[in-house]
Amino acid sequence: MMRPMKRLEIVVDQLHLPEVLERLREAGVSGYTLVPNVAGYGDRGDQHADDVSGVSSNTLLLIAVDIETAESVLPELRSILRSYGGICLVSDCQWLEH
Repeated sequence: MMRPMKRLEIVVDQLHLPEVLERLREAGVSGYTLVPNVAGYGDRGDQHADDVSGVSSNTLLLIAVDIETAESVLPELRSILRSYGGICLVSDCQWLEH
C-alpha cells in the first residue's frame, strides 16, 4: 500500500542547520535524511563542499511528510530561507508502507 505525501528537499548552510531542525521538529516533522557537504551553484555563486572547517558547507535535508504537516512547516521554512538563504523544493510523492 502507498500513501500520498509531500517530499521536501531543503538546502541550508551548516551554520543554520540546528535552527532549521528545531523548527522542523516544532512543526511536527518526525524524521529526515541529512546529506552533509553538498555543493552547487546559485544566487550566492559557487558553493563548494570542501571547506575544511565545515562552517560554510551546505547540507541537504530530505523529508517526507503528510500534506497537513507540509502546509504547517512551509511558512517556517520560508522565514528561514529569507533570513539565511538556501532553497526548498516541494513535490508530491508516494510513501511505500511496510
